[in-house]
Amino acid sequence: MNHADNIERRIEQLHIATAAETDKRILDDAFVALHKGLQSQRLSVRQMIANSRIVRPAAVAAVILMAFALLLSTLNKEDVTLESLRSTLDNAGNICISTFQAGQSDPSQQVWTSQNLKVRLLKIGSGGQVQFALWDIPNKVKMTVYLSTVQTQPLTEQMLAELEKSVTPYSDITPFSHIRDIPDSARWSRIDDPAVAADVPGTEVYELVWTEQGTTSEIVIYRKWRVFIGARTNLPGRAESYVKSEPGQEYKLESFVIITYPSEREIQDLVANTFGPPDSRRDGPEYRGTPGANR
Repeated sequence: MNHADNIERRIEQLHIATAAETDKRILDDAFVALHKGLQSQRLSVRQMIANSRIVRPAAVAAVILMAFALLLSTLNKEDVTLESLRSTLDNAGNICISTFQAGQSDPSQQVWTSQNLKVRLLKIGSGGQVQFALWDIPNKVKMTVYLSTVQTQPLTEQMLAELEKSVTPYSDITPFSHIRDIPDSARWSRIDDPAVAADVPGTEVYELVWTEQGTTSEIVIYRKWRVFIGARTNLPGRAESYVKSEPGQEYKLESFVIITYPSEREIQDLVANTFGPPDSRRDGPEYRGTPGANR
């Protein structure tokens, strides 16, 4: 019998009669206590009961069982690893990554990736200087738009094979393209600071800290990558890159990314509005070879 069955069985055994008004107050207070527990994992059962208006034995028992269930779920939850983060991103399906430089309110770059549609759309710049690039694997074409000028080129089989492997958002979010590239001395840890987690509600915060050599062997650069991961979804929602040049200095924010998860339809509409419908991106005259070129 699992923990959930035990909890349900014990609740059923609480045969204590109460009035309807009392039952409502008990239920309301139980949910209030449970909500407080979700906000602070360190809140003890004693504190939950002390802060509640519940005084009857049945209510106390209900709160204890709920708190016990919350404690079990907290203890059973494993920390996110870099490997599990990679796996989660690989299975995300559709993702949009907006990159911001420190102090800027507009993204310097946006990348939409759909592993289901097998397309990747890149947007650079803002205003009248916006550039778009589309890698459309099903239609075997790359298209670019700049200053209302559209250019199209075919994708070779070698390019398609490389794109098939790279249509993953991992390298657009993390500071390393592959886990094997992370230095052995790097440290990955969870940050249990409520003030930090409050920046992105409903998330858990992790940090990767490492050093790298500068332009000369005497120079050491200290780097930190902080990621906010959804407590329920395990999907990252924000990631920040920091740097400093001396051990005693405070880290300085370099850039950050905001990660969202659009639907396939949203990506299809964005691509169609920028480059036209799919039929217009197939077998266009812009990249037809001359007769006999393939022989």
